[in-house]
Amino acid sequence: MKSEEFAAALVQRRVLFVCCLLWSAVANSSLFILHSSLSSVAAQNMYRYSLGFTVTYSPTNVSQLFTDTIDIEFDKHRILLPVEMEGKKYRFLFDTGATQGVVFTNSRVPYLKEVGNVVSFDINNQSDTVRVVQLPTFRLGRLVVDGYLATVGRSGVISRGYDGIIGFDLINKGLCCKIDVENHRMILTDRKKFFAQEEGYEVKYKLSGFVPYVWVSPFMRHMDRALFDTGFPRLYTMDRESFQKHVYKSRQVAAQVEGRAVGQNTIGLHSVERADTVYFLALDRLKWDDFSLRDYHTVTRDGGSAIGAELLDYGSIIINPFKKRIVFQPHSKTDELTVGNKQFQMSIIPMDNRPAIGLIREESEAYKNGLRQGDIILKVDGRNIPNVTVFQQLHFELGKTYTYTVRRTDGTIHQVKVTK
Repeated sequence: MKSEEFAAALVQRRVLFVCCLLWSAVANSSLFILHSSLSSVAAQNMYRYSLGFTVTYSPTNVSQLFTDTIDIEFDKHRILLPVEMEGKKYRFLFDTGATQGVVFTNSRVPYLKEVGNVVSFDINNQSDTVRVVQLPTFRLGRLVVDGYLATVGRSGVISRGYDGIIGFDLINKGLCCKIDVENHRMILTDRKKFFAQEEGYEVKYKLSGFVPYVWVSPFMRHMDRALFDTGFPRLYTMDRESFQKHVYKSRQVAAQVEGRAVGQNTIGLHSVERADTVYFLALDRLKWDDFSLRDYHTVTRDGGSAIGAELLDYGSIIINPFKKRIVFQPHSKTDELTVGNKQFQMSIIPMDNRPAIGLIREESEAYKNGLRQGDIILKVDGRNIPNVTVFQQLHFELGKTYTYTVRRTDGTIHQVKVTK
């Protein structure tokens, strides 16, 4: 079907677009965590969720059963796919939490034409109008993708390190997928039973807003509905409202709270979440089917629970869209492993385009040295920080102590020593 005919046939429908990104300036830090959840619920006034694109197999370029192994990068818990478009090479994030493709306002990715506009609501329920474009035909390994639609997201202050996003619509198109970051590969196939003989821990998923949700167990006798989101770099985060429902039912849930603070750590596509209570959790175990990830530290957030790409540190994933199953294949030969990660200490958010302390744990060294929620970072070791972009470009060394000059909410200026 031609894109013009397809566009005319599209109807009004509400879709979900979720992509979770980690600011690269301080990625993978136990102290400086820029915990960014760039999420959008798009009420599409003209165009609905589309699988109108085609996927064919090069070099024959005709419809047939196929299997392809694609070399991938796994950088800062991001699955990066090699995409070739109009003779140029790009890196696209594979994001199972995104319904469809995404490019950015300052992206070097070309597009054929603009298809229309959508009104999108981010994870904080703040709205904006974004464009929808059709990308040129591109190659992913030996797969040829034609007629792919993408929304145009604002680049904002996010330092991404990739050119665009491929969403879960690639899987919904009818492609089984195995993600094996240990061997830097993704296997894509339209053969329904290709992975049938492979063992692992299997959970069902249900599509909501065209993205996959699974049930995991963060506490004994408690289940939590979580988005399976490879665009989210952490292993697991729990929705605040979901946690509050659980904690009132059980003392063993309350016993796994190791702190709380009022702050902001969720950054939406258009806004930052309002300040509210954030709970710091020390989970005895997180269960995926019969597999346990023990001693995991995390925090609550607004916008729903999520299982993220950090899971791939511990095993491979198989996604079967025909049976709506996700299989986890751990590297270990046992049914459990110990994560033993450090707890979040601090998050940084943009505030009037300046880096600000969105959330800080009272048990942290930075808090004991005088850093507070709401502080605006003016200088680092005497260097002026006029905006968030400059802060992102700083290189922080592990174990080194830095002097932060900050402005409090009352206007006073303070200097605080913080060790990375």
